[in-house]
Amino acid sequence: MHLNSRPGERRVARVCPCLATSCLVTLVGATLVLLSPAPASAQLESRWFPAVEPFASLIATPREVQVRASFVYAERPGNLLDGDGYGGRNIEAEVAVGHTLGLLRLDDGSAAGRAMTLGIEMGIFSRFFMELAQRDLINSDFRIGLPLSIRIGPWGSRLTLRHVSSHLGDDHLVRFFNVTALGGFGQTSKDGFEGIVARRVGESVRLYAGGDWNFHTNEQMSQATARFGGEWEPVQPGEDNGYWPFFASDFEYGSFSEQLGTTLVGGMVLRVSGQRFRLEARARFGSTPMGHFRQSNETFYGLGFALDL
Repeated sequence: MHLNSRPGERRVARVCPCLATSCLVTLVGATLVLLSPAPASAQLESRWFPAVEPFASLIATPREVQVRASFVYAERPGNLLDGDGYGGRNIEAEVAVGHTLGLLRLDDGSAAGRAMTLGIEMGIFSRFFMELAQRDLINSDFRIGLPLSIRIGPWGSRLTLRHVSSHLGDDHLVRFFNVTALGGFGQTSKDGFEGIVARRVGESVRLYAGGDWNFHTNEQMSQATARFGGEWEPVQPGEDNGYWPFFASDFEYGSFSEQLGTTLVGGMVLRVSGQRFRLEARARFGSTPMGHFRQSNETFYGLGFALDL
């Protein structure tokens, strides 16, 4: 069984992989600059588990590794699969649990505005149906990757070798669609590279562009995706308690959905005893971010919070 595709049909990727190639070339060039020999007096040994973060996590990207939770009012077409449990207007909850850990600093640390680290990231993104006491799981996406992050002055970039797999909620399918034998339909996956290049403008604005290219995908996953977006966050320096507004937007076009997905996020950042967290309103228009339903449209509005770990 496949969503919105005929058995045996293989969608042809229409997003050119040149975007991912350009990101790769940019990252290789930046790597050569960072690894160029420094004066002997300035050279430092590479450090394990560095505290520096060359590339800050993107705020609005739906599958960015982070910790956040929100209640969602979602609206989708009501003719998917064989029932109406997924389509229509539903009250749902979305939870993301994940973290990126820097493993090794690769540059010599001689310049304050330059850094390069190799890390590991792991994240789980789940959607739950909240209109029943059982709170059925609709879909979970799992992400694990090895990000190479670079910062040179106002420029930042990140190249990630990553695996993404998507798993449908069995109880939800059985309850609404009478599906008891999922076979290979219950899960899909993709493996590939994701590249992002970002540029800070002043102290408060960051713009970015990039995408991903996958050397392995199932039929329900995009082989290539283009992405761009921007963030505005007037960060207040220091460790004292404080708060300030923020706004972020993300736009992605996937080869499988052949649609533009737009995510808008805004709210307030609070810093309490050195810990930062966000109170946010989140909206999504276009293709759904859930891995199993990438060809379907989804409109949702959510209220929740996110932690900056």
